[in-house]
Amino acid sequence: MENRKDQIIEAALKRFAHFGFHKTTMNEIADDLRITKANLYYYYPDKSTLILDVVCKIATDLQADEKKVIDQYANNFMETMFKLIELRGDFTRKYYIFHINENLDWIKGIDIYEVMEDFYQRDVALLKCLYEKAMIHEGLVLDNVDEVARAMVEIQKGVSFIHTISDMITGIPNDAYVDKIIESQKRAVKLIFEARLAK
Repeated sequence: MENRKDQIIEAALKRFAHFGFHKTTMNEIADDLRITKANLYYYYPDKSTLILDVVCKIATDLQADEKKVIDQYANNFMETMFKLIELRGDFTRKYYIFHINENLDWIKGIDIYEVMEDFYQRDVALLKCLYEKAMIHEGLVLDNVDEVARAMVEIQKGVSFIHTISDMITGIPNDAYVDKIIESQKRAVKLIFEARLAK
């Protein structure tokens, strides 16, 4: 690990992913790291700040993996879009407990808007990059690349929300919904893009 903060984020990530935010205490994270609670609080004065850094790490890792998929684009737009959806599905399965809690109590009082906006803009930029490649190499027809990328990010989030709303309300994870999310997102991609590709 590069530094103590990275170690704390990794330990918290394991705990949060298994037990959720509310059932994990700062004491448990400190015990996992074999450090004092005071040492932990030196780096993270409260659990909400730590949660935010953990969520940022997951999102950053996901976007790095998505960039790799887009960098491997080889005139296979639909296949690449499906790979991106499946990659997000894998992350959602792995961190499902975060997924169903992303809009709930823990974000109250946290200045998360700028962070979420930053990740939204990065998601849009990644899709724009892929769309521009497909326009050049496969004849993908889009009038406004930025608008389509924004719409696609919003559609994917909306589809995800629809399939997991009951889990969000109850707080009881059921990652079987991830397959439904993937299926719905692929259906949306086909509907939006298949007719726009040069035959």
